[in-house]
Amino acid sequence: MKRILKAACLMLAAITVLLSAACGDSYQDAIIYFEIPEKPYTVDPQTASADSELAIVANIFEGLLRKNESGAIVGGASKSFEYNNLTYTFKLREDIVWSNKEPLTAEDFVFAFRRAVSPETKAPFASRLFPIENAKEIYEGKKSAETLGVSAPDSTTFIIKLSYEDEGFEEALTTSVAMPCNEKFFNESAGKYGLSAEHTISCGSYKLTKWNKESFGIRLYSNSLYTGTFPAKNSAVYITKDKDETPIERLIGGNADIAFIDSSLTDNAHANGLKTIDYENICWFLTISSDFSEDMRKSLAMLVGSQVYALDLKTGYTPADSVFPSVIKSDAGSSGMTLYNLEAAKALFSKEISKLDGKKFPSGVKLYYYDNSVIKPVITDIVGHWQNNLGAFVNIEAVDSAEKLISELKEQTLDMAVFPVRADSSDINEYLSNFGTTAEGKSGAEIQTGLLKSSNIIPIAFQNTTIAYSPALSDVFTSFGNGYIDFSFIVKTE
Repeated sequence: MKRILKAACLMLAAITVLLSAACGDSYQDAIIYFEIPEKPYTVDPQTASADSELAIVANIFEGLLRKNESGAIVGGASKSFEYNNLTYTFKLREDIVWSNKEPLTAEDFVFAFRRAVSPETKAPFASRLFPIENAKEIYEGKKSAETLGVSAPDSTTFIIKLSYEDEGFEEALTTSVAMPCNEKFFNESAGKYGLSAEHTISCGSYKLTKWNKESFGIRLYSNSLYTGTFPAKNSAVYITKDKDETPIERLIGGNADIAFIDSSLTDNAHANGLKTIDYENICWFLTISSDFSEDMRKSLAMLVGSQVYALDLKTGYTPADSVFPSVIKSDAGSSGMTLYNLEAAKALFSKEISKLDGKKFPSGVKLYYYDNSVIKPVITDIVGHWQNNLGAFVNIEAVDSAEKLISELKEQTLDMAVFPVRADSSDINEYLSNFGTTAEGKSGAEIQTGLLKSSNIIPIAFQNTTIAYSPALSDVFTSFGNGYIDFSFIVKTE
């Protein structure tokens, strides 16, 4: 098997860009105002995880590969590559430099990849590099980082040896965890790498020039040292997080050009002339502890159906008919999903109650949920339905962090919990890691049936990630995961 990204094609693209720049069409003086959903903690590519962090990383760094405005995977820092017998050989552009004018070399990728799979780094997306020889063993502390299947025989040649075929590996190379890292600059940062503008260097279409953490404001300017095929079509991106107004209020008021918004506000955005892009990549789950018998759990699950709560779901939310949101390509369908059945639920619940001391549902049962204005009425509908039809009284309590609840997919230490699980890529195994399992050659239907068979896990609703933007922006290109927005393509016309 052999795939080659031909240097000639990339050179032609580069010439096209240079010619357009010479004609004055490639760059503008426009500033794009981006309202982020949360303040970033880091822009270290190997450790970034939040959407706001990933959006910045995607624009100030460039990996071996990246996506063009059509979504096709093309050369980034590499001018060509060859794949043969589980080995990738990348040839880097000879003129690449960091924003501090230091040359960017193949050794920067060796250091970055080793660092990404080292357990002490705790890279949230390290698993994307697990196809590389010894990567998983290094991450698990079984081997040293030096044994990773990467090498740099010279400054412009980077070699990756895989342990197995992975059709999503090239996609992974476009994402944050696969961005280069200059070892000298990293060491000189003394633990502060990516935590401030001073301790960040760029190699992408933009460079990070300002990061005020007190009043908050981040500024990205077009990188004049960037020599690749994707120079920014605007002069700067100003990134803000207003404490008094919501992102949609900032958009409607003309104080922002683009922002992530709550998907339930999509209709409001359209009514105010904004455009939107949606990705269904979130699934809300209800978990029920194994402290309840399997038949008790099943009786409760049979009363968790769209008939109960669909009317309370707003735009951007739909009843879940699978554990997999649509961004995960799967043949699961509705396999293993528990069907709503009132009479069967009553009969099964009654049988289980008769086995309990006092012949009644345990008192003090609590359902913890991630606080969300759309989901709270859904939870109220569900527990109310249990109470009215089964006599099962359940208290609800809000939790301010979804991360505190996601472990319930594996552990079920709480009586009950409701929380969102997000797919950060289309990789089914990355998504399944939330459940403590992998595909292992199974079909989506088999995986889903296995996850749902004990009624510990019940999908409730799918939710979109929604990006809204002003009609003054054109050529808005978004790509699922990895920060979503590539600002280098965007043109601001007003």
